[in-house]
Amino acid sequence: MDLLWLEVPGWKAHEHLLHGFLGRRGGESTGPFSGLNLSYHVGDDPEAVKNNICNVKRAVGVHDLSIVTMRQVHGDSIIDVRDGAMKEAGQADGLATDRPGVFLGVLTADCVPILFCAPEKKLAAVVHAGWRGTLLGLAPKMVNHLQKRYGVEPASLEVALGPAIGQCCYEIGSEVAEPMLKQWGARAHAALARRESKTFLDLKRLNVSLLEQAGIPERNITQLGRCTACAPEEFFSYRRDGAPTGRQMSFIGWLG
Repeated sequence: MDLLWLEVPGWKAHEHLLHGFLGRRGGESTGPFSGLNLSYHVGDDPEAVKNNICNVKRAVGVHDLSIVTMRQVHGDSIIDVRDGAMKEAGQADGLATDRPGVFLGVLTADCVPILFCAPEKKLAAVVHAGWRGTLLGLAPKMVNHLQKRYGVEPASLEVALGPAIGQCCYEIGSEVAEPMLKQWGARAHAALARRESKTFLDLKRLNVSLLEQAGIPERNITQLGRCTACAPEEFFSYRRDGAPTGRQMSFIGWLG
């Protein structure tokens, strides 16, 4: 299978951890979903999506297990997942688990997929951070949730941000820029750029800044992948292609 699978180099040392940021290469979907679309909610042929998911699970080594996803709504809700047999946990933009054999997935087509792991506790979490989730502070809320619910200190968390739209392509209007500046001040300002009277947002940079503010050491944060809008052969991009288009998956979990 011609699979684009990005992994955090430093995480390969964590025994039994499986994770990755997948691209669109491979798969059975056609038309605007051409390649490895892994979402049932975008209008693709369900049978093609089912086959794509099965092929991915075999390729990454979780063929006997489920990858639990969520009904993403650009909010800040977090669900704790206990049952690894379910396919979709419910309406949320963050998932967390401390159960071995439970794998979590996040689907994106420009928004930032964020993976969290705590090696000592064998904990995993995912976040879907678009501009709305970023405005709501979902990534730092996950850090706080993992500390309160699971007793994981922020300094012990390791975080990876995957392929997402870059500042090069993410033009925004005042309806986005002004709330961001009001909510996050200098941190938002540092993630904004002006070019030819237009405003562009670096979603990854802002989320990294918010994670650092929440107590994640800079050395524990990794960024992977190209701008999704700049790489049509590698990634789906809603900003580039509009609807309908597919979704790539990022996943994480512990085998034991």
